[in-house]
Amino acid sequence: MKSIVYYIPINRINPINIKQVLIDTGFISQVKTSKNIGIKVHFGEAGNNNYLSPKYVKIFVDLIKEFGKNPTLIETTTLYRGRRQNRESHIKLAYEHGFTETNVGAPITILDGERGEAFDEIAVNLGYIQSAKIAQGLRDFDTIINLAHFKGHFVVGFGGVIKNIAMGLSAKGGKLEMHSQTKPFITTDKCNKCETCISVCPTDAITISEDGAKINSFCVGCASCVEICPENAIKINWNESSELTQKKMAEYAWAILKNRTCLHCNFAIKITPNCDCMDRTENPIMSDLGLFISLDPVACDQAVWDLTKTEINRLYPEINPEILLAYCEQLGLGQRRYEISEIEK
Repeated sequence: MKSIVYYIPINRINPINIKQVLIDTGFISQVKTSKNIGIKVHFGEAGNNNYLSPKYVKIFVDLIKEFGKNPTLIETTTLYRGRRQNRESHIKLAYEHGFTETNVGAPITILDGERGEAFDEIAVNLGYIQSAKIAQGLRDFDTIINLAHFKGHFVVGFGGVIKNIAMGLSAKGGKLEMHSQTKPFITTDKCNKCETCISVCPTDAITISEDGAKINSFCVGCASCVEICPENAIKINWNESSELTQKKMAEYAWAILKNRTCLHCNFAIKITPNCDCMDRTENPIMSDLGLFISLDPVACDQAVWDLTKTEINRLYPEINPEILLAYCEQLGLGQRRYEISEIEK
């Protein structure tokens, strides 16, 4: 049996069609006993306007209330420096981006404490992660609606529903663990000593010498400096780091989704080269596709990847994102074989 991925074209994304999919997937019938439903949303970094519009989030909030449930927008703090690095400024930025309770209809909860210090350790022992550091607030949510903005990503190729769960619901220590193999190096002949990389390093691991910037042993491998360098002087050994990061992401997704009911939604809209953590708005790499929904996160990501991989492979020819999909399938998170069910009305 193939997994079903429901597809709502961009011009048909509306409450009636989404409600029908919530019923057809069987999601609503599975959560009859659950009152509190977490809606995983990325609120977007300051300066970035590519994040998922609050109008789409409101549709899900209103429908969940209609079914008699209590929705909460859930997120965690970031590893890198910025306004999303701590709870207070993260929520303030979310409000500025339109995710107020008045506008969307649901409160926001940052699940991993003030600065990512609140977490539970979940035993994994699958090969790469011994115990996953999961945001402690997830204890309150056994049911999740995963709203992901599908886009490219300079470390793992693309970011969809699996990344939105794995990175998005881990605590800061978990994010660090997944990134730990992404060790950058600096080509000094390109470095102009502008110190831009220093401004984003979360561990003060970069110094400037006469020869240019240097990365020391404090580096945790978050790779924030790679994307922000204006001279493209910071590089990564992608063949090793991307594969390990993808496999660790798969194991974190396994730990988070274990014993939880989750509906996965890929909004293939404003498909940009990089994730919404970038502090700038990027131009889309292709036309909008619409909304893909499934109970199977692997099939949901595979379906959108199949439609976007030509463009994303042009951006990141050195990265093989299918490592993530194959390993998730191996772990039993879902399957790569799927059937599209298009909503035509």
